[in-house]
Amino acid sequence: MMEVPKDQMETIAPYFEGIEDSMVKACLQGYMGNAYVKDLNQPKAALIISGEYSFFGGDSNSEDAKYLARNLFTVNFSSPTVGIFDEDRPDWERLLMSVPENHPRIVPRFGIIQKDYAFDCDELQKFVDALLEGFDLVPFDQAIYDQAMVEEWSREFCETFSSARDFLTRGFGYAVLKDGKLVSGASSMTVYDGGIEIQVATDTAYRQKGLALPCAAALIQECMRRKIRPCWDAANLISKKMALKLGYEYKGEYTTIHMSSQSM
Repeated sequence: MMEVPKDQMETIAPYFEGIEDSMVKACLQGYMGNAYVKDLNQPKAALIISGEYSFFGGDSNSEDAKYLARNLFTVNFSSPTVGIFDEDRPDWERLLMSVPENHPRIVPRFGIIQKDYAFDCDELQKFVDALLEGFDLVPFDQAIYDQAMVEEWSREFCETFSSARDFLTRGFGYAVLKDGKLVSGASSMTVYDGGIEIQVATDTAYRQKGLALPCAAALIQECMRRKIRPCWDAANLISKKMALKLGYEYKGEYTTIHMSSQSM
């Protein structure tokens, strides 16, 4: 498998036109993530890897596509991974489900319409102000980055950036702390021209306390100040409900394929 150089991303960009995802944009624009093909000379399909996500595009019936699916974990060291493809290309689903060594299983996600929203500033501030007493809402800094990268539940806040310096230079986020410990947050999981992808998570021990909503609202406020688009995609019904409360619009359910190098 061959990695696509940053200055050759235009050769594979048409393969991903049906996927409205900021992580794809971030990779194609050379910001973060990596792209792979079977052969750089007239590839028929391509793979983009960004953190825990694997995006497949191009001719799903080609030998190139079969090669990428079968050799996914030679370049993707995040296991499990979430496989995403153009929902109008169901052949990708059949292909990914046909590779038993990847232990594939179908998992639905809940799409949010990707557009420029006119968020209600007063409503966002109400969410920020509703943070429970005893918790602190603060911007990400070096110490919070270090905490986030240590634990599994919070690593996705920053893992697509190459370092703390890279995250603090190009990314940003808001964290809820309890006695100095990171317990919830929202961050720019990826960045691209004019926008970010929001990642929201809460430590298991602190869930159902309404901590994530103030973080997400503060992050959206910061995006508004910077005049960039805060993209959202919901992995579960809780995330979907939070997105709608913040002012996003629901697009519909779509299929992803969860894959792993080992049995899940």
